[in-house]
Amino acid sequence: MHMTDPESTDHTTKLNRIREVAMTAREPKNAGEIADAAGVARNTAKKYLRQLVEADKLETVQQGRETCYYPDPVTQYFDQIREFVNNHHKEELTAELNAIRNDIEGWKQTYNVESADELRTTVGDDLPADERRQRRHDAEDWDYYTHQATLIQQAIQLYDSIEATRESRVSAN
Repeated sequence: MHMTDPESTDHTTKLNRIREVAMTAREPKNAGEIADAAGVARNTAKKYLRQLVEADKLETVQQGRETCYYPDPVTQYFDQIREFVNNHHKEELTAELNAIRNDIEGWKQTYNVESADELRTTVGDDLPADERRQRRHDAEDWDYYTHQATLIQQAIQLYDSIEATRESRVSAN
């Protein structure tokens, strides 16, 4: 019978909470802010944050006397592509890319604009509040979809190479 060491489970739980808070930060946060959000002691957070920096998951920046942490953008980029390749078939990715392109084309036609930023410039006081909200929402979605489309395109382009690498490793064993 395999018993789990409660101390190692507690260690893993703390690390996961700290990682979740740090990896979803939209702006750099210091160890105290991350510790508070993760429900752990500041010293515990600092220890695990250093490990995440060493593993290239986080980057640091000095803000005054504080070291602040934020997700490494390159790691995030490749992690997102890996997630697409690992969790979706190439055909699913292609269908999603086409759906995104159709949505963007729909916004272009609906608002007679060519970009999300151009859509934002159409949000004026001459429009009813609900229309202004909708246009801002659509512009945010447009930016998000454009980013997702870039990631999906990269995943599709790398898909066959990644699959071939996996197959060659399996056949080599």
